[in-house]
Amino acid sequence: MKWKGQISVFLSLILISVCGLICGLLESARTAGARCFIQTAMHSAMDSLFSQYHRALWENYRIFGLEHREEEDLEEDFARFMEPYLKQGNGYPFALEDSQVTAKQTLTDDSGKYFQQEIMDYMKYGIWTKEWDEGSVGEAMDTLKEAGQISDMSRSMEVETKDAWKLEKALENLAECLKEQGRLKNQAAACLDEGDGSGFCKEGDKLIKTLEKVPRLVEAYEKQADRLGRQLDKLRADYEAKTPDVREEVRANFEDSLGEYASYVDQDGERRMQIAGLREKAAERIALVEKVQEEAEELEEFIGEWEPEDEDDELNTKALWEPIKRHFAQYQVLSLPFEAGIKDKEKEGLLKRLREMAQEGVLSLVLPKGQRVSEGMLNPLTGPSHQISYGEGDAGLLEKAMTAEYCQVFFNHFCDTGGKETAYEMEYLLFGEESDRENLTASAERLLAVREGMNLIHILGDSEKRNQARTLAAAIVGAFGLLPLVSITAFLIMGLWAFGEAVADVKALLNGGKVPVLKGKEDWSLSLDGLFGFAAGKGLEGSKNRESGLSYEQYLTIFLFFSPAARLLYRMMDVIEMNLKREQENFKLSRCAYRVDIQAQLCGKHVYFSLGLLKSMAGFGQAVYPLTASAAKAY
Repeated sequence: MKWKGQISVFLSLILISVCGLICGLLESARTAGARCFIQTAMHSAMDSLFSQYHRALWENYRIFGLEHREEEDLEEDFARFMEPYLKQGNGYPFALEDSQVTAKQTLTDDSGKYFQQEIMDYMKYGIWTKEWDEGSVGEAMDTLKEAGQISDMSRSMEVETKDAWKLEKALENLAECLKEQGRLKNQAAACLDEGDGSGFCKEGDKLIKTLEKVPRLVEAYEKQADRLGRQLDKLRADYEAKTPDVREEVRANFEDSLGEYASYVDQDGERRMQIAGLREKAAERIALVEKVQEEAEELEEFIGEWEPEDEDDELNTKALWEPIKRHFAQYQVLSLPFEAGIKDKEKEGLLKRLREMAQEGVLSLVLPKGQRVSEGMLNPLTGPSHQISYGEGDAGLLEKAMTAEYCQVFFNHFCDTGGKETAYEMEYLLFGEESDRENLTASAERLLAVREGMNLIHILGDSEKRNQARTLAAAIVGAFGLLPLVSITAFLIMGLWAFGEAVADVKALLNGGKVPVLKGKEDWSLSLDGLFGFAAGKGLEGSKNRESGLSYEQYLTIFLFFSPAARLLYRMMDVIEMNLKREQENFKLSRCAYRVDIQAQLCGKHVYFSLGLLKSMAGFGQAVYPLTASAAKAY
């Protein structure tokens, strides 16, 4: 019997097809699993790569950064961490052909955006426990900004007060000249009474020289008056530009003071008309003196040449001098029709000395006794703030507050140096100078300005202190001085009183004490007598020790709120680099990655599907089927 195999062949073909279908389904599922496995392997390798964060950077500053020299270093480390997955004897065989960093952000990129994110992450989830919100932070910033504006306006008005005093000094010089003119006139008249013509002429020459000074002194007075008027206009413009940042009650006090300045200039305008007339009057008197001198010389010549016709003739010289005396009697002594000048010269000098003391050096005024200033030097030119271009940055008030609080935790300052060679780190963050001394000086000046403004707010709100200042001003100016001059002198005294109290405040802060932002009567330390004693060279103790208020560190922290966000971040990087370079000379934050994106090129091996001869000819090392996978990681 002849056998037929159609059915067997048919069933074999069906079985092959079914097996192919099953293997294809299995291979498809395995390939999907392989992709998942590869992605898991890459994420795990990235985790391992990022576990190599710089240990000292984290331990000292709680900042994560993946240090590397070149991108190839990252690629090599990534490949090394992938090796355990390549050697797995599972159903997902694959080989890593290449890996490449496609994107990378370091801590110094994008105006410090990633560096700040590290700070925010730590502060949010690490130590931040304060119940601060944007409203409270904004209020603190507005208060200190207001204090700075008030301090600036106060110092501008002090300059105007000194200009007013210069104007009074010009009048005083003129009054002294007129007083000398009166004295010389009396001496010349005495010579005529004695019939001393030559003596009269000598005194007359002196009198003429004195009268010739009058136009120059009037001109000097007018120039100073014009300058004061221009300065007042500038002061008013500056005031209008700054008042939006000042509370209503303080603004009202400043407006009243400005009104007194304007009143002084206006009233001085009335005096100016009287003073201007002295030019013509001085010229008239010079002409009179010269005419009388001619008459005296002619009379003396006549007396010298006279000869009696007989022995009984006698010359009546007294009668001859009478017409000349009557002529000279027409001379009316010039004088100012008002009081001028500052009466209490001693106190005037002490008030001037107070502000000069600040110009000679704030640090010497506020440094507590026995405290030494660090002479540490920095080199910011090699740091990120000078090596990297950055913009203004973008940070909200709360972010600024948290960054400033971070600085308080991790950076040293004058009251807590931490034994470092460059000790004043927070001061550097604020001012960026190259030495500890320069940074501390700038910090003391900023503190002094803020405390001066806050103290002036207190004085303006305390009627008792205002009355004390006005009483003292009246004594300095004199009872017959212009009333507006008394008022503006009183404002000068209040400003300098606030300055003296601010010196005591800053000294207390640098000595580890606390000072309230806005003081009450019980917090005030300095009397007016103490202020003048300080101006005279007596020591000034720090403010009272208090349990409430802000410390030096807290004032610096608030100042950091005002710092431009990017500048502050890059100066923080400067300090971090400087400190870590002591242990690792080549350390740079620009080599510390915050985020890395890597793309890998892989090839996989089919398990349930084979290319047969092609596979044996090509070998597994070549791309049996290619795979591309990406992974990204950030701290």
